[in-house]
Amino acid sequence: MSAFELYSEAIQSDTIPPMNTFKKIAINSLVVCTASLFFLNASAAIPVQHWTHSNGAKIYLVESPGIAMVDVRVDLDAGSRRDPPGKSGLASATASMISLGVQASSHGPALDENALGEAWADLGASFGAGASADRMSFSLRSLTYPDLLPKAVDLAARLIAEPAFPAPLWQRNRERSVAGIKEANTRPGTIAGRAFAQAVYGAHPYGAEVTEASLAQISVADMQALHASRVAACRAVVSIVGAQTRAQADALVGQLLGKVNPLASMSALKADCSPWAAVPEVATLSTAKEERIP
Repeated sequence: MSAFELYSEAIQSDTIPPMNTFKKIAINSLVVCTASLFFLNASAAIPVQHWTHSNGAKIYLVESPGIAMVDVRVDLDAGSRRDPPGKSGLASATASMISLGVQASSHGPALDENALGEAWADLGASFGAGASADRMSFSLRSLTYPDLLPKAVDLAARLIAEPAFPAPLWQRNRERSVAGIKEANTRPGTIAGRAFAQAVYGAHPYGAEVTEASLAQISVADMQALHASRVAACRAVVSIVGAQTRAQADALVGQLLGKVNPLASMSALKADCSPWAAVPEVATLSTAKEERIP
């Protein structure tokens, strides 16, 4: 607890040295005003611009021109809560494979993980992909120099739109994941966390567990199908922080997502972006429960 919070609490509980009523009222008012000014200033200091790109992506921008750098994050409703029954871990597996290879296309030659590593090192930029319960995310960090940023965005665009999903690397990653699960199963924290998730979520997708069996059911074809159905520009939420104006950020998003399922018409765009089925609510727990696990 901060000194500010301790002092405020002390005033309310009368644990500070005695003072007259007017002094207490004055200090209480000062505390409230100071807190209000702090939050108002914090909000005012971070203006967030928001608009929708012509490709349907929702964009949030915080301009920070002090350093010639930009951080970009693309979020999609493709997290583990959307994993098919019996294939828990598909979203995470797909995300982990996206940055390991690019297919050959009209946009450029095929690139394996080594070539990609060298390309990112040459650009001084980085790209990452991951999945949580609710979303699949792609991240890009790059300097904004005109001889670097367009190349970094173009390479990230190819990774997002044209992942190779090399089967040998999935076999390697699956074996590593299985080894990690076996090791984690020896930890009390893992066992307790699993029991807690089952008690809270039950059969809800949030309670699904990634196991050796579920990983064994996941194929490269499953990843390709997930990518084709879930990764679309019109479903993306793009957050940008850095040395970019609104016009520059809009152009960046157009380049970054321009290779993803390009659509010829607005009617096709609307059809492709029809809402997904809602994930059911988690059932409310009615009674407390204590479980002891040897």
